[in-house]
Parts: sequence; structure tokens; C-alpha cells
Amino acid sequence: MWRVVYKKVFLHELKKLPKDVRAQVEEFAFTILPATADPLTLPNIQRLTGHREFYRVRFGDYRLGLRIDPQARVVECCRVKHRKDIYRFFP
Repeated sequence: MWRVVYKKVFLHELKKLPKDVRAQVEEFAFTILPATADPLTLPNIQRLTGHREFYRVRFGDYRLGLRIDPQARVVECCRVKHRKDIYRFFP
């Protein structure tokens, strides 16, 4: 079983999102992600180029930054920001 961890900054940024995007991100992060057997098999997760443990999920113009550690079986929700800002702060 995979363990999902939510950083404080992720939860803070989640509150600032528009309602429609926030609902999509909350459904993914709090419902879909914990229920999946292997998060790496989800169709909308893409690995960031040049980073082995960092992934992104696209929600319209917003991106969710994840750190996935397969050995420890931990998924960490790190950041959620607009696409123009996410890569300045993540990874």
C-alpha cells in the first residue's frame, strides 16, 4: 500500500485555487491517489525531465507537483500552482 503525504505549502496553495480547479485537485489528491494500487500507472502523471522522483499532474492551466519514492512507497503532494509559476518553485 502506498502512503500519501501532504506538505503544508500544498494545503495552503490548494485553498487559493479557483473553485473548479480546486475540486478537481482535491478529488485527485484525496480520493484517487490514496485508492490507487500504483500511482505511477495513472494515465495523467508525467515525470519531470531530468528528475527521477518528481512528477506533475495537469489540471487545465494548473499543475500539481508530486514526489514519488517507489522504494519507500510514498507519494508526497508538494505544490499546486499555475503553469507559469510551478516550475519556478518545484522541484
